Amino acid sequence: MQIKIIGFDTKNGLRLLKNIEKAEKDLKCRFNITKISSKNRDKYGIRVTPTLIIEDDIVSSGNILSDREIKNIIKEKL
Repeated sequence: MQIKIIGFDTKNGLRLLKNIEKAEKDLKCRFNITKISSKNRDKYGIRVTPTLIIEDDIVSSGNILSDREIKNIIKEKL
């Protein structure tokens, strides 16, 4: 599963990354996680970070989803 985090280099982006890694461990699957600096957000048309993109769909912007919320989104996409 392809996951992108735009703004991983911010405090909240690191918290989101940690929750994604916990969800990955709980679901016992491997994600292809691409970490994109907040400096490159304009390239993606993103105004607020952190932004979570799963399989090219923006699922969250400006929020820190919990690992449970991330797991639910991923299960819907599988």
